[in-house]
Amino acid sequence: MGATSSNPVRRCKLLDLEERRPIKRLKKGDSAHGNGILLEDRISSLPDALLGDILSFLPTKDAVVTSVLSRRWRRVFTWVTRLHFDDSPISLCVDRPCMPDSFPNFKRFVDNLLQLCHSHNITTFRLHFGRDDLSPYKFRRCKQGCLPQLNPMHLNTWMCFPLTRGVKELDIRARVREPGKLPSALFGCPTLEVLKIDVNLHLEVPLSFCLPNLKEFNLTLPVIPDGDFATRLVSSCPSLEHLTLDGYWNPLKPIIISSPSLRRLSVMTNCFGSSYLRTEVVLDVTNVEYLMYDDVSASHYCIGDLNALVEAEINQSVPEDTLNLLWRLSNVRRLILMRECVMALHCCESEQLKLPVFRNLNHLKLGCPFFISWYTLLMELLNCAPFLETLSLLEGIVFDDGEDDEQYMEMSGQECKSWSCTPIIPSCLASNLKRISVHDYKLTEWELEVVKYFLRSSLVLEELDVALECWKSETERISLNETLQKLPRASKTCSIKVRRGD
Repeated sequence: MGATSSNPVRRCKLLDLEERRPIKRLKKGDSAHGNGILLEDRISSLPDALLGDILSFLPTKDAVVTSVLSRRWRRVFTWVTRLHFDDSPISLCVDRPCMPDSFPNFKRFVDNLLQLCHSHNITTFRLHFGRDDLSPYKFRRCKQGCLPQLNPMHLNTWMCFPLTRGVKELDIRARVREPGKLPSALFGCPTLEVLKIDVNLHLEVPLSFCLPNLKEFNLTLPVIPDGDFATRLVSSCPSLEHLTLDGYWNPLKPIIISSPSLRRLSVMTNCFGSSYLRTEVVLDVTNVEYLMYDDVSASHYCIGDLNALVEAEINQSVPEDTLNLLWRLSNVRRLILMRECVMALHCCESEQLKLPVFRNLNHLKLGCPFFISWYTLLMELLNCAPFLETLSLLEGIVFDDGEDDEQYMEMSGQECKSWSCTPIIPSCLASNLKRISVHDYKLTEWELEVVKYFLRSSLVLEELDVALECWKSETERISLNETLQKLPRASKTCSIKVRRGD
């Protein structure tokens, strides 16, 4: 190779990071002492605020790292408009510690960045720290000492930081060792469009709400405040479309949710005290399209028209309440009945089990109850869904409690075989049911009887998907697949897939 002056000129623009001046690049054929072309670093010449917008598309930690590029970029990250603080993968578990000294570094990082932040327009602010499974109203596997130690006033300062900077999306997921109070200022920010709160803090109901632009609100607390908190909150959000409420409720107070703008509603409640202390639930959400309702505390339902409802997920443990609720959902297209709900329906007397006809239902998902002989209920549900196209048994066909009761198992097997030989075929099996999926298949004889029934009776079945329990071996999977492939099937287009569960 010749001298440097004879090398071809590369077409990229370079910046001398030490001298902060553009490097002169030569045209092909120019001498080292000839007239070069001064090329400008156009990105670095952009205003700080615009560069901050660009860096906002990076993770916050990566945006801060750009400060080492040059003197020009040393403070650019302080103009970012999206802040996301996440302590992952920090674990403070006292039994299985991983990076136990990292949380003080995380705290120092958040403090320093908030102090240096120059942006007056923080559109998105996310603050995530503390393990997800340490909520005080859920099953606790770790000790209280696993939670990070943070002064309540310090946490409130972090959460309130973006409220005066035009924040549109605020996402707080935090659990601390000594819970304080959730700042009521969070409910007085008129610019908020998305508010997600998942904390182990306590909330005192604010005197007033100011959330005119809020479209999505997810609230997870140890205790949902008493009184008319939900009613006042929803009435203060005329643009609210998505609402999630999760926590303990006082069973003596009614739950009233009334909003014409709601499209998605999720209510997950638990109650204090004895089971007979139960409350009234009033839902006036005529335009809701998705309803997730997990409740053990309702004594009475007052639900308006749900003609716009497309999908519902229900987990109710009281038989009469479950039936009353299902009659309000008769127009639904996708229905998920979880374990408690299936068990409640099974406990109904045969003369009381009067299900509505789901004429729009095309997807049905069922949990498995704490017993085996629930096949009659399955038949009732199939008879009430004449246009069903997909059936999913989310937790298998039988429940395995680990007990080896041969007499009980034999009796259940006989009941299943009797059910599977019934000549009654629901209309959906004859004309519409195209896909059946079974999860947590346990390789029992009565499970095989149920599968035989579906293969023998489903005239238009296109796919049978069977997922074994995750600890089943590959040999067992192959053996089951060979067995199922040999079974006679009514539909010539039916394919059988056997796989190991996740």
